[in-house]
Amino acid sequence: MKFISNQPKLVPRKNKTYEIMKVFRCLILSGVTLASLCGPRTAWAQAGTTNPVVVPHDDKDLYRDLRGAPDNIKTLIVSFDQTRDKYLAEQRLLLIKLKKAATPEERERIRALLQANRQAFLEALKTFRAELKVDLAALRGKISHQEFLRIIDAAHDAATEGGIGHHRGH
Repeated sequence: MKFISNQPKLVPRKNKTYEIMKVFRCLILSGVTLASLCGPRTAWAQAGTTNPVVVPHDDKDLYRDLRGAPDNIKTLIVSFDQTRDKYLAEQRLLLIKLKKAATPEERERIRALLQANRQAFLEALKTFRAELKVDLAALRGKISHQEFLRIIDAAHDAATEGGIGHHRGH
């Protein structure tokens, strides 16, 4: 038996405008999410990029660290230090020229010069490491372990101050 009453139902009826608003809100949220995923990456970070600050090193520190090292190793490390300084100066100059380049062809040419300069430096770095490895292997039994580690640290500092030697295993 069904009970029939004259009272209105207590459950509110769904209003069609609320349903439309809910769908509209979901569309807006999904659009904003999609735009944030597909948008430019500069919107995620600061607008302008800043160059890292390179603290200039003093060659006196390098010479102090190499005190007591054999002459061939001193010469090798100091010449590489000078090569690295020259490379960094050339890169800075090319980056300034790149920022001031007027045409796309000029920018492309400067980018090619930057890459060629970097490749030449990486080859010099590879040669430096190979020569140092041979010299240190010959030196291993002739000096104390502590002196050996000090020379390796000085060579490592000379190779990594330019920000190049951040790769694993070097």
